[in-house]
Amino acid sequence: MKLTSAAVVLVLLALAGCGGSDSGFTDDYNQAVKPLSELEEGMGTKPREFDQLAERTRETRDNLAKLDPPDDAKDEFKAILTELDKVTKDLTAVASAARRKDVEAQREAAEALVKSSTEVQQAESELKQAVEG
Repeated sequence: MKLTSAAVVLVLLALAGCGGSDSGFTDDYNQAVKPLSELEEGMGTKPREFDQLAERTRETRDNLAKLDPPDDAKDEFKAILTELDKVTKDLTAVASAARRKDVEAQREAAEALVKSSTEVQQAESELKQAVEG
């Protein structure tokens, strides 16, 4: 099974950034997601590339966890942190399965990754709506 390119996965993960009326939080949020937005083009399908993406995702999650979201967006913000944890776990699972050359585990991990990545996008969209009011 050929794994999806990490660059394609990045499209699923890329956090668009926040806009809205709370410019302090918005600026801090946009700064916190830079580890993902600054990934190199042309990442491939090797396990180490998925590990690197997992590390960048973990770094982004840790950066975000230091922020204090607006009161009206706390639940949505917590959801993003939870979903980023899932994405990190799924990226690590893809890398691990690829190292073992376990095709079935690769497929399952890739499917989980697509799902968790979509959930991050949804959570971010909900956060953006909450911040913008």
